[in-house]
Amino acid sequence: MRLKIKLMEYFAKTDIGNYREKNEDYFYADSNLFIVADGMGGHRAGEIASKTAVETFVKNFYKSLKPENIKQALSFSINSANKEVYKKSIAKLEYGGMGTTFTCCYIHNNTAYIIHVGDTRLYIKSEDNFKLLTSDHTIVGELYRSGKISYEETFNHPKKNFLTNVLGIAESMEPDFLTAKLKPGSTMLLCSDGLNSMLRDSYVLKIINKFSSSEDIAQNLVNSAKRKGGLDNITVIVVKI
Repeated sequence: MRLKIKLMEYFAKTDIGNYREKNEDYFYADSNLFIVADGMGGHRAGEIASKTAVETFVKNFYKSLKPENIKQALSFSINSANKEVYKKSIAKLEYGGMGTTFTCCYIHNNTAYIIHVGDTRLYIKSEDNFKLLTSDHTIVGELYRSGKISYEETFNHPKKNFLTNVLGIAESMEPDFLTAKLKPGSTMLLCSDGLNSMLRDSYVLKIINKFSSSEDIAQNLVNSAKRKGGLDNITVIVVKI
């Protein structure tokens, strides 16, 4: 089922970055549903994990979606995606241990319904407020939230890439679920860590404020992350409400 769609402007872009041999990010942006996934694993496993998770989620979400059960549809779909990635990971030796981060937002009646696992991110800029809504499921994320390290220290910490919650590496996992009201004129950003590991939040906000269209914002965010190093794949989805 697809609910009545609210008109909004959005643009999605993914880039391999400056050093990676392949792009393990995967995204979806259509019909008020936005997803960014960042795969992990050897061989081609990372790109298989992210693609499998997103495609499985989307298929199950639209089948289970009803106006009164958006949270249940998100939960059912992400658990279905987790099981499918895990099933593939144990079926082939070269896929062993693969997994993916997963950040998803569905917009209905000016509310963002968000389900999240890993360290892909979702930000919302509303008027003068720019806020990271998701929590990084990483060792460094936990250290930062507990006040043990500073924001600047998160960029160079030796354990910054150690994930504590990932989709697909076990038969079950616990995602975060949250909602946010969206005001007219708001901008929403979903991104893989290839963006926010290169750019400070203040610089991301500067780009959002400088450009008016979602395409210009997305293009400039990716280009800036590459200029700052581009050490990882970079994926962004910019949604203008």
